Amino acid sequence: MKKLHGDSRLYNILFPIWLFYLIPTGIWLIIFPANFIIDSLVLYIAIKHYAANGFADVWRKSILRIWGIGFICDLAGALLILAIEFLRGYMLPAINTFYFPGATIIAIPGVLLSGVLIYRLNRRYAFKKCNIEMGLVQKLSLALSLFTAPYAMLIPLYG
Repeated sequence: MKKLHGDSRLYNILFPIWLFYLIPTGIWLIIFPANFIIDSLVLYIAIKHYAANGFADVWRKSILRIWGIGFICDLAGALLILAIEFLRGYMLPAINTFYFPGATIIAIPGVLLSGVLIYRLNRRYAFKKCNIEMGLVQKLSLALSLFTAPYAMLIPLYG
């Protein structure tokens, strides 16, 4: 774990919102390829599970959209968490929710929003250029949603 400011620690570098503390460091050189690899791996496993062949074609036509959608959806979830925390701070300033279980409870809506958006946006946009049936698109989108949702949001920021 890397110390940032005082008592704060970075628990998972794959989650984009925590990177706001690190801009403009080279950590982005790790984050982008790591998310790309994770998205590719989930897509590969899902295609192998649901369809015996065609991974290379689907991957080539969809991975950049999947990757971009993932970052956008993670950001949307993070912004929801920040909004909830801002409102909580305004209404209950004496409570520090960045310590467990507060951080986890506040993060649940963000993770859920990100997961739902990943599913819907991948289903609608990621596989547009692929020649695959809608049933497979839905299954691939669901797999991407379940396995690439930003669960790291559930980890308390401070410890």
